[in-house]
Amino acid sequence: MLNTNIPLIPMRYYVKLIELLINRNIPIEDFLKENNIDLNKFLFKNDVNLPITYVEKLIEFCLKFPKNRDLAFDLGNSLHLTSHNLVGYAILTSETLGHALNLMTKYFCLIMPSCRASLVINQDKSLMLTIEPSFLMNQIVTNFHLEAIAVALHKNINELLQSSNFSYHTFLSISEPLYLDKFNQLKGGKFYFNALHKPCLRAIFSHELLIRKLPLADDMTLKTIELKCHQQMKEITHSQDIDEWIHMVLMNSQQLLTLYEIANLLNISSKTLQRNLNKKNIDIRSIRKNVILNKAKYQLKNTQKNITEIAHELGYSSSSNFSRSFKRSTGVTPEQFRFK
Repeated sequence: MLNTNIPLIPMRYYVKLIELLINRNIPIEDFLKENNIDLNKFLFKNDVNLPITYVEKLIEFCLKFPKNRDLAFDLGNSLHLTSHNLVGYAILTSETLGHALNLMTKYFCLIMPSCRASLVINQDKSLMLTIEPSFLMNQIVTNFHLEAIAVALHKNINELLQSSNFSYHTFLSISEPLYLDKFNQLKGGKFYFNALHKPCLRAIFSHELLIRKLPLADDMTLKTIELKCHQQMKEITHSQDIDEWIHMVLMNSQQLLTLYEIANLLNISSKTLQRNLNKKNIDIRSIRKNVILNKAKYQLKNTQKNITEIAHELGYSSSSNFSRSFKRSTGVTPEQFRFK
C-alpha cells in the first residue's frame, strides 16, 4: 500500500469521479479490481493518495465511454471548497477574494500536487492566476485536469462571493468542447479555448473583484487553519519519508525534475529543500540515479522500445553512454537484462 505521507494526487477527488461514473451506470468494478484499488478503504480514510500512473489509467478508462465527454466538467462542478480539506476551509474564511487566491496559490501543493499555481499582479492591479501541470502527463489526462480545475475554480468563487454578480476571464489551452453550452451557463466567468500554447489555464481578475469582501471572513479561524496548513507543508519537507517522496515524484514524472522544480511543488525555495535534505544526509543525485536505473529496467522489461529510444528518454546523449552506465550499475548490458 502507498505511504499516505507521499503527496501525489489526493484520492478524495477521484472518489467524486467514481461516484459520477456510478451515477452514469459506467461499470467500474473490474477496473478497480484490476488496479488493486479498494474503494471502501478510500471512502472511509482521509488523505489517501494515488500515483499519477493510476490516475492516468482511471481517466483513460473513463473517457473510453462517449457519454463521459463532459465528465471533467461535472467533476469540477461537484467540488466544493470543503472538498479541498484544510486549504478549502482557510480560503472560505479569507477577508477578500484576492487574499483567498493568494492562500490557494500558497498551499496549492496540498490541494493538487500534480499541478502548480502562481500569481502575477499586472500594472492595472488586476491579477493573473496561472495553473499548470507539474508533471508531463499525456495530453488527454492533462486536458481533463485543466478543465476540471477551471470549472471547480469557478464554482469555488461562487461559493466565496455567495453571489453571481461578478466577472472574470479564464484562458485555456484545451480545445473548445462539444458541450460549450455548459460553460456558457456558468454565470460570471468567460472562458476562452485554444487560447494558450502550453498546457495551462490563466484566469484574470480585476482589482475591483480582488478587494471584494467575503461574507464568511473570520480572521481568528483563518489564522488557526493556516497554521495547520503551514504545519502540513513542514511535515512534507521535514518528514523522514522525504527521500521516498522525491523518488515517487521522479518516478511518476515524464522528465527528471530539477531540485528547483521539486522545491516549487512544495512552495519552498530550493535552498530550503537542499538544507533539509542535507540535515538528513539525503543525496538527490543518488535518488535521481536510482530513478533512472529503475525507469530503464521497467522500459526494458515492459516495452518494445529500442535501446536508443530508452537512452534518449532517460536523458543520455547516446545509447553507448546509457549501456556503459547500465552495466556499471547492474553488471549486465541493457540487451542482456531485457532477455534475462
